Amino acid sequence: MAVIVVGGAEPEAGATTVAVGLAHRLVYAGHSVRIERLAGDDRATADAALFATLDFATSSGEPLAADAPLSADGVTVIEAASGNDVAAIAARANGRALIVGGDAAGGATTIANHTAEAGSLALPEERLLAAVTVGRLIEASNSRVLTRSTEGDASICEHIVVGPIFEDSDEPHFSRFARKAVVTRSEKVDIALSALSTETPCLILTGGNDPSAYLLDRVASERVTTLLLAPGDTVETVRAIEGTFGSTPFAGAEKVERAGELMAAAIDDSTLASLLGGG
Repeated sequence: MAVIVVGGAEPEAGATTVAVGLAHRLVYAGHSVRIERLAGDDRATADAALFATLDFATSSGEPLAADAPLSADGVTVIEAASGNDVAAIAARANGRALIVGGDAAGGATTIANHTAEAGSLALPEERLLAAVTVGRLIEASNSRVLTRSTEGDASICEHIVVGPIFEDSDEPHFSRFARKAVVTRSEKVDIALSALSTETPCLILTGGNDPSAYLLDRVASERVTTLLLAPGDTVETVRAIEGTFGSTPFAGAEKVERAGELMAAAIDDSTLASLLGGG
């Protein structure tokens, strides 16, 4: 039995990403893994629900009280709540602490996040992990949903692309960006249609005016793009949504898989053995 407690040195440090990636790393190293979330902050319930969806680890799916038993057969990965003393929780469970960001204290291991390059105990800035869901864009832009794609609110956008003023160069412009949210004025039908010819999970029309019936029918019939109508103008809408990138809660199968790949590169066998109590 081994317990590893993961926590951030500050809020939104990436503790959930690291906890999931570590669980993934452990499973592929041959360990049986349980992953749990401690109660104590407003992300606990959502994070615990996320852990319950992982097909490579077991989880209760509910936040655990701070005094709950933490050990189990195999390896238990615990994500601490924001503000918890991670080293103290690990010591109580006779486990090891892994702190995201900050300085090592109390025998804890630290791992850096959002670094310029990958390396030992360093997770690089990663566009996929910073990507935002369509559902979050709907919320941030206060948009009305005109039609949803088959994938719906869970679809991921990695870029914000503002429609150009003129249509002459729009298709090459849009083709440069995969999985994007395109923001353009509702009357710019030519720009919107060009965006739809490329990979565009979300098309946000601005200005509050209903789009042409042809555009609405086109999007509804293809069902590969969620079409939104934002009440503000293009500048206001971009400002409203740009802060969602990199701050959206960690979720989604693609992000889980990518977190595991990055952790495999960041935590070598000797570091993993140390976290398991072997060094």
